[in-house]
Amino acid sequence: MNVDEFERYILTTATQWSFLRAVDTVDKTDYAVKLRLHVDTECFIQVYANVQKGIFSFALVLNRSRIYGRDNEGGTWHRHPHGQPDNHDVSPEGRTEVTLAQFLAEAQKVLKDKGLL
Repeated sequence: MNVDEFERYILTTATQWSFLRAVDTVDKTDYAVKLRLHVDTECFIQVYANVQKGIFSFALVLNRSRIYGRDNEGGTWHRHPHGQPDNHDVSPEGRTEVTLAQFLAEAQKVLKDKGLL
């Protein structure tokens, strides 16, 4: 998948989730793209991909701080758990590769559990 295809995939997937209000492409090069999927003015999901290096990152951000995330830096997926977002969960569940849709479902649950949706 090239960077344009990945960006289209993100945009298409985001339209299927009613809690997302807007999507902005923050940065884009020939090999990498960063997008923000806005929940409200203080909350967004940041999606980053470097398709050349195979690096993907999903982060739920509230008030400028990651509160939950998943990424595959170094080739292995791991989770940044809600409540401990600076930690790396490398359990079998934490190492599970997720699609954007799966991450959005997880993020939606975190936001509902916090009473933000």
